[in-house]
Amino acid sequence: MKERLRPVGLWLLVPLTLFGVFVGGLMTWHHDNQLYGTGQGELIGCVESAEVNCDIVNTSAHSELLGVPIATLAIAFYLTVLVLALQALRDRPGARALVVLAGGFAVLYSAFLFYVSKTELGFVCAWCMRLYAVNAGILVLGLLGGRPRVPDRNAVLLAGIVHVGLLLVAAGGERLYRSTLLGHERVEIADANEGVRKDPAGEAPLLQFTVKTEDDNEASFSLDPDDAWIGNPEATVAVVEFGDLECGYCKRMASELARLEATYGDRVLFVFKHFPMDPACNPGVKNRKHREACNASRGAVCAKEQGLFWAFHDLAYKNQHQLGAEYLRTYAETAGADLGRFDACMASPGSLEAVRHDAQVGKGLDIHGTPRIYIDGKLYRSGSSAEVMARAIERALGADPKQAALAAQALREGPAKIAPVADDVPLVREIAHDGLSFRIDTFEAAIRDGSAVVGKHEIPSLRVSWYQAKDACEKAGRRLCSEEEWVSACQGARAVDDNNNGQFADDMVEGTAYPYGDHHERGRCWDGKEGDAFRPVYTGEMPGCVTATGVYDLTGNLEEWAGTTPESAVLLGGAWDTSDDHARCYRRNDTFGPGYASPRTGFRCCG
Repeated sequence: MKERLRPVGLWLLVPLTLFGVFVGGLMTWHHDNQLYGTGQGELIGCVESAEVNCDIVNTSAHSELLGVPIATLAIAFYLTVLVLALQALRDRPGARALVVLAGGFAVLYSAFLFYVSKTELGFVCAWCMRLYAVNAGILVLGLLGGRPRVPDRNAVLLAGIVHVGLLLVAAGGERLYRSTLLGHERVEIADANEGVRKDPAGEAPLLQFTVKTEDDNEASFSLDPDDAWIGNPEATVAVVEFGDLECGYCKRMASELARLEATYGDRVLFVFKHFPMDPACNPGVKNRKHREACNASRGAVCAKEQGLFWAFHDLAYKNQHQLGAEYLRTYAETAGADLGRFDACMASPGSLEAVRHDAQVGKGLDIHGTPRIYIDGKLYRSGSSAEVMARAIERALGADPKQAALAAQALREGPAKIAPVADDVPLVREIAHDGLSFRIDTFEAAIRDGSAVVGKHEIPSLRVSWYQAKDACEKAGRRLCSEEEWVSACQGARAVDDNNNGQFADDMVEGTAYPYGDHHERGRCWDGKEGDAFRPVYTGEMPGCVTATGVYDLTGNLEEWAGTTPESAVLLGGAWDTSDDHARCYRRNDTFGPGYASPRTGFRCCG
């Protein structure tokens, strides 16, 4: 009987693994389209609910392994199992045992991913659940027909070679598809924080919510009259954020919430509560993760006393690299605060108690990290994009799932193409900001015969030291940019040395944080790549990575040398492997001396 079941089980593996390949391809398309493309298009067969959200799960930090989507790796895995099943049908020694081993591994990995989805993300993915079932099916069908024979070394080696080959093909295909999305078909998003946001008049409405906490307990919390709020005070739907001004994830969330406020501000109330990750002012945490978080929160409280919370909030996030006490005063002054009143507030115990009160509310909700967002009283942990959160808002406003999905897609302003770099683009740009005038190369430079060469579709020179860059610029009749010039060109405003230390990329950001705007947009520039898997791109390959004055690739791709003397030599802007959103106009690296050169170092000239 067992012998009869064996070929049946192996034949059933054929359609089962082909279904797994289909799901892997579908989820790879969804993952890349959401993170690197327009974000348009629904993942069929995944109806969003309180427990299910494929958008969040399939675009989370756990959805990639070594920079490759897990769904893409699944394609190679299921094809390998298919090959093994066909080999087992031909009675190749050890093939069925390898199917069983693969199925066992897949079941264990499925259990791990399910645990992560439930505990870390708070949602499951319907297509992931289907793949979990496929994995269990591989194990069960492989076991049909009795105990398999132990594979020998040759069988294991052959299976490994097949799997590695299929991995390379699958990962290569995914990279090719991703490359078609990066930088060319991108949605232009207006900066929702353009200008200074003003605090509305009046106290926050006294809304109360009964919620499920992060630890799945029942709890309730209320808004306080002195909470920072914006939007519609008569709204019945509220978006409440527990945030930390020193938290990088909160900074990214701020840009998404600002887009939501711009869209739903007439129908929804938006509230900020403080949850700094430092036990000095937060009874809800045990370890000090952010040393400046308490003071930053107190600064926001004191700015709110003068009706300037949102202006201070936006400046603090834009300049998150500098949150010391002296910088907080600068942000308050820039926002328009009376510094005497601000200083008195910062010195008073009241500002600290206000922060502790918010943190105590968060502790009662079992909050363990930031940001944490409650939409209509329901915990929303990930919040990776405004579009995903918009669905939850639409549902709270009464829309059905289909209407909510359509409204969330409409939040985007596109799709609109970023125009490719013109063939006749000027190779030098004239920059003038507040009395500072200079010329800067449009692209990163290459070196030919010792001279700096600039042009579209050039291979920028790398492994360049400051001395080599200086000589190449001078041989071409130009010079290296000063730090002031480089930062001014990148941020679109004259850089100011606020602390008078001769450096311009360590102070308050006078213009934009990135060449194209205040908020990081993944895929605009050639940054955030795995160091071993990528290299710098040709000049002009990322048309969205451009300043308003037409200067390309000032962040990402290559760190660029600036400084007019060896003593002032500095690398700016970050390289292709600078992580996440850290490749920015005020990315400053003076760790190495002017003789340093690596695959990450390049330059451009001024004149």
